[in-house]
Amino acid sequence: MRWTKTHVLLFYAIYWLLCLSAVSQPMDSATMTFIGDISKASPPAVVGAFVCCKSGDILRLWRHLSDQHVLLTTQTTIQGAETLLQTTERDRQMTFIVDMACQDSRAILHKAHVLNLFDERRRWILLGNQTRTQDVLEDLNILLYSDVVVAERVSDGTVLLVEMYKRRSYETLIKTVIGDWSQGRGVRLTSSPVKFSRRADLQKSVLQAVMVVTNNNSLLHLKDTTDRHIDTISKLNYAIFCHVADIVNARVEMTVVGTWGYDVNGSWTGLSGYLQRGDADIGATALFVTKNRLPFMTYIAGTTDSESGFLFRQPPLSFVANIFTLPFSRNVWLTSVGFITVAGFLLHGTINWENRQVTWSDMVLFAVGAVCQQGSTMEAKGLSGRIITIFLFTTEAKGLPGRIITIFLFVAVIFLYTSYSASIVVLLQSSTTSIRTLHDLLDSDLSLGAHDIVYNRYYFKAVSDPIRHAIYTRKVNPPAGPENFLPLEDGIKRIRTSRFAFHMELGPGYKYIWDTFLEEDKCNLQRITFLTEIPKPFVAVSKKTPFKEILTIGYRKVHERGLQQRENLRFYHAKPECASRGSNFVSVGIVDCYSALLVLVYGMLLSLVLLLAEIVANKRCRKLAQ
Repeated sequence: MRWTKTHVLLFYAIYWLLCLSAVSQPMDSATMTFIGDISKASPPAVVGAFVCCKSGDILRLWRHLSDQHVLLTTQTTIQGAETLLQTTERDRQMTFIVDMACQDSRAILHKAHVLNLFDERRRWILLGNQTRTQDVLEDLNILLYSDVVVAERVSDGTVLLVEMYKRRSYETLIKTVIGDWSQGRGVRLTSSPVKFSRRADLQKSVLQAVMVVTNNNSLLHLKDTTDRHIDTISKLNYAIFCHVADIVNARVEMTVVGTWGYDVNGSWTGLSGYLQRGDADIGATALFVTKNRLPFMTYIAGTTDSESGFLFRQPPLSFVANIFTLPFSRNVWLTSVGFITVAGFLLHGTINWENRQVTWSDMVLFAVGAVCQQGSTMEAKGLSGRIITIFLFTTEAKGLPGRIITIFLFVAVIFLYTSYSASIVVLLQSSTTSIRTLHDLLDSDLSLGAHDIVYNRYYFKAVSDPIRHAIYTRKVNPPAGPENFLPLEDGIKRIRTSRFAFHMELGPGYKYIWDTFLEEDKCNLQRITFLTEIPKPFVAVSKKTPFKEILTIGYRKVHERGLQQRENLRFYHAKPECASRGSNFVSVGIVDCYSALLVLVYGMLLSLVLLLAEIVANKRCRKLAQ
């Protein structure tokens, strides 16, 4: 038989009619109503439908969803479906509806699997039989964070909603009936509307975890408080993680490493390396939040309020200031000097008026004696001289007005003298607040050291700003001297016995201070943060794990139920309070009296110089007289 052009056209027409009749299926009103109801029940999103119904049914579906204020896009070919999947924005919420009766439905789902579209931002509604649909989904990564619901029509007006997911890619699918739909009643959920609440029970699935231990003896005391100042953050986070594992009902396979991990030519070591490679789901030990770790891990929970920093005792005030000038303000000192000067001039004139000769040298000694609460060999005879003397000394006056003035001046001088003396006593027990910043710490005469632990050595060496780099190179690890990375016990002991600042994790450090310091030693403790750009440590999970949300919920429950606070109180201590400030005996040392001794020494030197000058002058006068 010879094929003509007419035969060929007739053949293609019959072929496409057969294909269309095989692919296109009618869509009844119940299915349209179900799609509208399930789209409204989902979070607000654009709906993409992959259906193989007739064009008239598609138009009716558009009108129906438009009346429900649902934005719909439909595809009836595999090419259009793949284009829609490939152009889907990663951060866009989408609801996909797939008719599993269509012959290309398997290819569409496989394409979504390749594009990683079975994630937490996409919801999939599969219309079809759950058994046949399960066979299609077995080879796909429908993991815990995915949202895939099979809508199986069990009668003309009823649809059963079955949720399907896997805990691991190699595990079998889990099927859970979460509700149903019927005409007139709409969607009815028989379980929690939050998918992670429905999947919170891992039913002893394996959870791969990794933790950091720097001292092997800590492995023997992970569940008790023996040596809790050693590997404190690891023990605390292990205790909290055990609560989380119980809440999510998981079986844990723990790996122990000796470091938190650092970047070595793009590959990370330690705990960070396990999370980068996906060998572990979670790091059971909290670690610092740094920018270069964000591409491969997600921080989900803060487990401790403990911070790190330099801890030291503020030096006494007498070490940095002359405490003998501090009791009075500058204006009070100037007023006092002016008052003594004026009184000296008046007294000089009064005594001379009484026909008694007095020199200006005598008046200087008289004024100094008044300031220093000493007596004088001079005595005024007249009323005016005694009145002036009353303002300087407590010499008894003869008249009634003078006695009244003397009484009031007595009270004033006693208050003034007592205030000055009391201020000196308080200042002798006071500490300076001059060391507040890293720059102050660098310029001070304090010795510096740091706890000998992995992250301290790494971050001290990695600092780049000039002040912190100078602290590391000049005081913590000087090139000409031994490095000051010390065990915790040695560093805290040096804080108590010498002028020393020690960088450490403050929670364990406070515990050791509670145990070893005397009450008076706990006063004047000051801390300065060194790692300013690094916030508190957080627990992190790998970006490749399907358990991120489940574990996040678990840590939140531990926090809300008080278990996290309980564990923190077991392993950490607050800053010790100074309960005996001002009640302890304080011995006065050479440094405290340094200014007074200088005055004495300078005065003696000046007197010797004047003595020599007088001797020389006297000899010259004698020679001139001869």
